[in-house]
Amino acid sequence: MNNSSDQGLRVPEFPARNGPQRLVAATTKQPRLREKVILEPGHSALDWAKLKSSGKDLRGVPQLGRYTLEDLKEHKTQEDAWTAIQGKVYNITPYLKFHPGGVKDLMRCAGKDGTRLFMLTHSWVNTDYLLDQCMVGFLVPSRQ
Repeated sequence: MNNSSDQGLRVPEFPARNGPQRLVAATTKQPRLREKVILEPGHSALDWAKLKSSGKDLRGVPQLGRYTLEDLKEHKTQEDAWTAIQGKVYNITPYLKFHPGGVKDLMRCAGKDGTRLFMLTHSWVNTDYLLDQCMVGFLVPSRQ
C-alpha cells in the first residue's frame, strides 16, 4: 500500500556532508593498509607447524648462546637473518617465507632488535611458541 504523504518525506543525511563528524574523520590519520601477500605453495601456517615438529634443525647453531646487538648486525640477509624479540634471539631465516606479511616485511627487523616493531604490529602473537625451534640464544649488553 502506497501512502502518497510518505513520498515527500526527506530524511536528513547523517553525518551531514559538512558536519563536524565528517570533518574530524577526514583529518584523522588512518592506519596504513597492509598489502596482501601471496605465500608460495607449501608455506602456510600449517606447513610451518609441520616443519617445526619435523625435527629439522631450524636454529643453525649447536647450542644456545649470548649475543649482542653487534652480533645481530652480522645476520641481516635473507640467507642468514636473526632478530631479537623481548630479549630472545631468533634465527628467522627458516620462517621468512612463512611470514603472512611476506619476506620484505619480516626483513625490516633482521639484524637488529625487533621488539618495538613486533609489539606495534603483533603484540598478541606468542613468539615463544611460534619461533621456539628458531631460538639461538639471548640478547645481552654489548661487550665494551
